[in-house]
Amino acid sequence: MKKICIITGATDGIGKQTALALAYMGFSLGLVSRNKHKGDSIVTELISKTGNDSIRFHKADLSIMSSIKELADEIQNSYETIDVLINNAGAYFSEFEITDEGFESTYALNHLAYFNLTKYLLDLVKEGCSGRVVNIASSAHRNTKLDFNDIQDIKNYNGWPAYGRSKLMNIMFTYECHKRFYQTGITFNCLHPGFVNSNFGNNNSGFSKGFLQLAKSAFAINVVAGAKTSVYLASSEEIGGVSGKYFYKCKEKYSSDVSYIENDQRKLWEISEEMISSVLNNIKDLD
Repeated sequence: MKKICIITGATDGIGKQTALALAYMGFSLGLVSRNKHKGDSIVTELISKTGNDSIRFHKADLSIMSSIKELADEIQNSYETIDVLINNAGAYFSEFEITDEGFESTYALNHLAYFNLTKYLLDLVKEGCSGRVVNIASSAHRNTKLDFNDIQDIKNYNGWPAYGRSKLMNIMFTYECHKRFYQTGITFNCLHPGFVNSNFGNNNSGFSKGFLQLAKSAFAINVVAGAKTSVYLASSEEIGGVSGKYFYKCKEKYSSDVSYIENDQRKLWEISEEMISSVLNNIKDLD
C-alpha cells in the first residue's frame, strides 16, 4: 500500500520539489495551495513526470482558520490515514497585513496554519504507518524571541523580524507537539531548508523584493538541494522514532536557546489554541 503524504505550499519551490521526489518514491500525495488552476497544473505535471497517478489537489487559503477547517474536513473524507504531514506553506510579508479574520498575516500563515492543520489531522496521522509531522522552519529563527504581550507584532511591525519569530514558533510548536503526542507513535521534527532560490518573497514589492532577488541570485541554493531535508524527514528509515528535533542538511542541529524554553512552548500553544477557538466560535455565532 502506498504511503500517503499531505504537503502544504506544494505548488512552488521546495514544496513542489518535495512533492516531485516523493511522487517518484511512490507516495500518494495530497497537495495543498490556494490557487486551484496552479494546483491542477502541478498535479498534471507531476503525474506526467513520475507516472504516479495517485496525486490530488486540495484548495485552501491557509491564512484563514475557517478555510483550514474546511480543508481538514475534505482531507478526512478523502483519506483513511496520513503517513506524513509536511507543513511547508509560508511567506514573508514586508508590510503589515491583516487577514479577514483579524490576524496579522505572517502569524496566521506561518504559525497558526501549522498549528491548526496539524491538530485537525492528528487522528489520521496516528492511523498512518509510523506517522510523521514535518515542519519547515528556518535559521531565521536565531537571534529572535517572542513577546507574549504582542505575539503578532502588531504594535511595531517589521517584516523580517516578524518572519524570524514565526519560524521560531514553528520550532517551539514542534517541540511542544513532541511532548504532548509522542506517546501516540507520531514523530514531530522541523528543519532549516537553507536559503533557497525560489519564489519566496516575490509577493512583496519595492526594495524588499529587489533585495531578496539580488541575494538569491548571489547566495541561494537550488530547490533540489533545498528540498533534501524535507524529503529525508518524510521518507528515510534512518530516523524512524526520532522526534522533537531540528535538522539542517539531513543532520540534527541545535536550535536557538530560547526555542527550548518549555514554559514558552506551552504558553505559545495555549495562546494559539485560544485565538483560533475564539475566531471559529465567532463564525459559528454569525451562522
